Amino acid sequence: MMGDRLRMLRKAKGITQKELADILNIEKSNISLYESGKSDPPDNIKAAIARYFNISLDYMLGVIDERLEYYDEKTFLKLPRNISDGERQFINEYIEFIAFRAEAERDGDGNNFEQ
Repeated sequence: MMGDRLRMLRKAKGITQKELADILNIEKSNISLYESGKSDPPDNIKAAIARYFNISLDYMLGVIDERLEYYDEKTFLKLPRNISDGERQFINEYIEFIAFRAEAERDGDGNNFEQ
């Protein structure tokens, strides 16, 4: 699964196995082995691949099918465990509203959002 995902991601980015190998500072033959499923990359290379393609390790490894972004503290929000699903939904909607408002203000359409 990981090999198929890696090949798909690499081709979607329009780079060769050699280019990806150079980016990761490894041999081109390693990329070929990873994509064919004949070898698994070590954990540090898995993390580097996920960072480069901005994908979660779970997605890259085929654990999930939803293409989530690589973990980044700027996009990660830790919520207490005792928050209900409804409260989580409210928080997500509020975050989306804040992002919408910030984008509208950048575009010059934010005059309606005076505080």
